Amino acid sequence: MDNKTEKEKMLAGELYLASDPQLTKERENVRKMSRLFNQTLETEYEKRTEILKNLFGSTGLSLYIEPTFRCDYGYNIHVGNNF
Repeated sequence: MDNKTEKEKMLAGELYLASDPQLTKERENVRKMSRLFNQTLETEYEKRTEILKNLFGSTGLSLYIEPTFRCDYGYNIHVGNNF
């Protein structure tokens, strides 16, 4: 009997139920954060960086992504410096 959560299965690359309540809630949160990021003004560099640092699993010191950006979970994205 497997006692892994659906998230643990997903992160291990195993079959999982995407409709799991925890995963659904996490996707909804990331969609909200992505929407906020995508609605920033061209000059709101600090706000964009702050959102991405909260969204991603880890980031380097300098980070830049041009909207429109989307992802499912975010915490499994890791980028280094000057990305």
